Amino acid sequence: MRLKTAFISLILLICPCALCYGQLSFSGVNGERGYAALRARYRLDLDNGFVFTPMYGYYRMTDKEIDEAGSTSRYGLEVSYELNDAWRALAEGFWQPQAVGYQAVGYAAGLGWKPFYRWWIFKNPTLTGYAEQTRYRTYVDKQGNDLPSGAFGEVETGAHVEASADAGNWNVQAAWHKVIEYSSNPPHNLTFSWANIPFMTAVVQGFVKEAAAVRLSYRTELITPYASLARYRYNELSDTAAAVSAGLHVHLGEMSLSGGVEVFEPRREDNRKTYFSMSAEVEF
Repeated sequence: MRLKTAFISLILLICPCALCYGQLSFSGVNGERGYAALRARYRLDLDNGFVFTPMYGYYRMTDKEIDEAGSTSRYGLEVSYELNDAWRALAEGFWQPQAVGYQAVGYAAGLGWKPFYRWWIFKNPTLTGYAEQTRYRTYVDKQGNDLPSGAFGEVETGAHVEASADAGNWNVQAAWHKVIEYSSNPPHNLTFSWANIPFMTAVVQGFVKEAAAVRLSYRTELITPYASLARYRYNELSDTAAAVSAGLHVHLGEMSLSGGVEVFEPRREDNRKTYFSMSAEVEF
């Protein structure tokens, strides 16, 4: 019910902007025990150098139809400004209201660089770098019990880099996220409700210290198959975890629909998680 409400609310908010140039996209996954996650964004190009991209994220950890305590939302906004043909200035922020014992706010600033349009077989290369800071508050331990101190606060300072390039019909994307410093070492009995893994729609839980991922796709006029591989490491563990995804985009005029699968820990039977994904994208 909450997922349906989120879809309808976002559409109602976006419809007044439909006469502007923009791009609306949704992606969602469903998994075991009723897990569901949604990500939505609307890219609004004002045609004066500014691009505004409001974003919404949501996930539900329970199979109950209505369960406020088991649902978490994030609201974000990205703003970019084209300084010249090669450089863009970027700023981003998000707010995660308190739910399931956690809350957070984050902000980032950076630059995007497009060094050339075409060189040899490569076209449209881009490189984007952010400096980030996220402030967490955790009110419960891993078992869901209230903390005696009331809340644990954490400030995470990190960096994020993304790169992309075309080679013929192929597109290659890569992303790297690194936590440079925690304000204090997170206790072993605490976690956090929301961590992003590059190129994945599903949300993982915990303090992710580092993540790297690559995504490969092959575009044709009608379809675009894609595959992604990500490796990430939690702050309290030395071993790395893995996630893979694969799917197919189908192009229908100005609209693109896709279906696929995301698998976390594909080589480990005990904690493997599989999610089925769907997405839609339309340009106005």
